[in-house]
Amino acid sequence: MRVLSADLWEPAPGQVLTWDVTPGAGLVPEPAPITFNQRNHLLGAERGEPSVWITAAFDVDGPVDVDALEAAFRDLVVGHPGLRVEAVRRLGTDVGLVQHEPGSLVWQRHDGPATRTVEATRAHLVAELGRRCAPFGYPAFLPAGISRPDRSTIVLGMDHLHTDAWSTTVVVEELATLYAEHARHAAPVLAMAGAVAAGAGAVAAAPSADAPALPDVLTLPDVLTLPDALTLPANDPVGPVFVGADDPRLATWHGFLRDQGWALPVFPLPLGVPDGERAPQRTVVRSLADSTTADAVAGRAAGAGASTSAAVLATFARAVADLGGPTVLETLLPVHTRADESARRAVGWHTTTVPLRIEVDAPVPAGAWASTGAGTGVVTDMALAATGQALRAARALSAVPLEQLVETLPQPLRFPRRDIFQMSYLDYRRLPGHAAAAERRAHHVSAATRADDLQIWVSRTDDGVAVRARMPRTDVAVETIDALLDRWAARLTELATG
Repeated sequence: MRVLSADLWEPAPGQVLTWDVTPGAGLVPEPAPITFNQRNHLLGAERGEPSVWITAAFDVDGPVDVDALEAAFRDLVVGHPGLRVEAVRRLGTDVGLVQHEPGSLVWQRHDGPATRTVEATRAHLVAELGRRCAPFGYPAFLPAGISRPDRSTIVLGMDHLHTDAWSTTVVVEELATLYAEHARHAAPVLAMAGAVAAGAGAVAAAPSADAPALPDVLTLPDVLTLPDALTLPANDPVGPVFVGADDPRLATWHGFLRDQGWALPVFPLPLGVPDGERAPQRTVVRSLADSTTADAVAGRAAGAGASTSAAVLATFARAVADLGGPTVLETLLPVHTRADESARRAVGWHTTTVPLRIEVDAPVPAGAWASTGAGTGVVTDMALAATGQALRAARALSAVPLEQLVETLPQPLRFPRRDIFQMSYLDYRRLPGHAAAAERRAHHVSAATRADDLQIWVSRTDDGVAVRARMPRTDVAVETIDALLDRWAARLTELATG
């Protein structure tokens, strides 16, 4: 899976096809649960925030079989309740979700332009995605295809309401399978989608304290911004499961925010954006480590009792400190709430957020200095072990619903910036469809909007470790982040070879 933003997407030209999907007349949708992330995403859209869409795209051989593709899209929507939810406005300033029955949906195909250049193709699709993936109204997704004589591209763009990074891999795998089956005039393969339809709604259930952890998986929404005020659900059919008022995990969350002065953390190096302003987004996609280096980093981390994601975070924090940043990096991590096998095949926004502190210079026992290299500025095994422990403790905080956190704060949060400084790590080798992703040229493409902070997505694949960084397009941010990414890559190489 290649992770990009719209400004870097290069879809080859061809005959563009799109579909409209509308609910049939006379059928009333049922109320559906809404998560904290979905609610605040919708409130942001109400205030005029730009459309935040995520697109799953992949290639198939030959020209598009139009009937097979429409049938595949239909089956996908039937199998995933998360693709049948609609955002609605309630009385006053509240928002909610309803869910449509699949039999109520009417599909209509439109033959678009035959584009001649990559630029024209991208401009047309981005405009259609921005228009059709707006969160209010149904659907907030765009089924599309780009037909060519030799090799074509299938596209499903979705507002963030419907999806997250993990879900794009599910969409690619299931659409590719369904399309191939319909193109061969065989019965559709609905086993994967049917398992989801039985029990997975638009959102995942709140994680329990003893839910099994999915290792090395941290994921970030494609554009995460702060609302003017964090709000709580009201009158929803299903609410989150709160932890006890004396739960130490809730106390840990409170302590993290209290130490921040009741503000969420910001990236500590200069980005050149005045307070209260945002700039057009700049996206950087690059490799941080090839497969050999990544495997060596994984081995080094395992030897320290940590994961590869812990090593990636530790080296990032060390690189920030190298450029004049703090020796304790504070950030937020999105983590998945997919606690069982059926949830692994669900399409929706299944994440929550946890806080993390990374100590660049972890304490080292006397006598261990020579073997660990402490005091030399390198990332030591002790630092890896400490980051691994901090990461495990942070993941445990995912059991605290964000609704409960906000409700129990002694004072309102301060929002220094609109964007949130967060980091994401996703090991695509563990997700559905990985084995065929390269052959399909699978892409995860997100909207390019405006930014005032740094956001990081790290991808682990068979090729190694890559990063997509989203930041403001300012001279200061370009200089800062380019130097940071260079230093980060060097620190990973140093860790692998040290």
